Amino acid sequence: MRSYVWLALGLGLFSGSALADNGFGVTLYGGKSSNQELHTSQKAVVNLADENHFGVSFDRYLDNKRYGLFYSMLETEFEDAPIQKVDMEYLMFQSAIDVNITDNLYSYIGAQIGVNKVTPNFEEPDHFFAAGFYGGLKYDLGAGFSAQTEIRWLASSIKNSSKVRCDGSDEDVCAWHFDGDVLNQFQLNVGLTYRF
Repeated sequence: MRSYVWLALGLGLFSGSALADNGFGVTLYGGKSSNQELHTSQKAVVNLADENHFGVSFDRYLDNKRYGLFYSMLETEFEDAPIQKVDMEYLMFQSAIDVNITDNLYSYIGAQIGVNKVTPNFEEPDHFFAAGFYGGLKYDLGAGFSAQTEIRWLASSIKNSSKVRCDGSDEDVCAWHFDGDVLNQFQLNVGLTYRF
């Protein structure tokens, strides 16, 4: 029975007639991620290198509103120990409102909520709650295409105490052990959207 409920909700998310201002859109993103420093439970400071990322979103458009799914992938490393790699994959539900500036230029602001899958090369992957806000400008190129630039703030609630025992015996494990901290990341994106 549960699977039918989820199927009905999923179909409802992307159902409806595609009017002139409605329909669907696929956006490809690329840009640079900036990472805030973190403090481990052993009081060590972890600085992640600022690296390039890519992303994709699939959105349902309803007049000046849209909602859908956003995926982003980042490969980074410790600044002071490049051998320690960290991959991050965000999967977020997002919603935004578009505001007309001119006939072809729009601004937008939105919010997102979801999960951040963090995969260090020295520890098992883990999933963390994530949320944030984003906003930017987009320009209608015609034929269903638009270009955009935006900034996203992504905050992940990092907590490993329930999974990893950090007693100082394993330096690599302790390097990624957090007893409640927030990883703040900022993404500066450029993107290309196709609406249909």
